[in-house]
Amino acid sequence: MSINIEDCPCSGKNMSNFTGPWVLLTLYNHEGTHGYEIKKIINDYWGDLDIPINITGLYRHLKILEERGMLFSKWDTPDKGPAKRKFFLTETGKECLWRWIQTLSLQLSLIDRFFNHARTVFPAASLPKVQFQANESS
Repeated sequence: MSINIEDCPCSGKNMSNFTGPWVLLTLYNHEGTHGYEIKKIINDYWGDLDIPINITGLYRHLKILEERGMLFSKWDTPDKGPAKRKFFLTETGKECLWRWIQTLSLQLSLIDRFFNHARTVFPAASLPKVQFQANESS
C-alpha cells in the first residue's frame, strides 16, 4: 500500500492557524473593528509566515464566535460608504481569550519539550529553539 505523505497530518495541512484566538486578541485591543480591518491587523502579525487569511473563513469564525457569545456585532451605517458590521468582545469572550492563552502556553511547553528531546535523537539536525518562559499567573 502506498501512502501519500502530502495528505498526512504531519504535512500541517489540517493544523489550525488559531484564527479564533487571534480574533479575540485583536478585538481585545481594537474594539469595534470590522472584519476586513481584523484581517489586516492579524496579517500584520503573521503575514511574513506566508499563511493567507481567507476573508470568507474569517467571517465564518466571527459568526461562530458571535453564536457562542464570545462577541457581538453592530452595524455601522455611515453617511458615506457602505455599512460595515463592527465586532466587540463580550465578558465571555475575554474569559475565552484568557483560556486560550493558558491552553497555548501549555502547548508551547509541550512543543519546547518535543524539540529538546528531538535534539537528543537528531543531534546534528538544525532544529528550532522555542523561547518559552513560564510566568506566574495572577
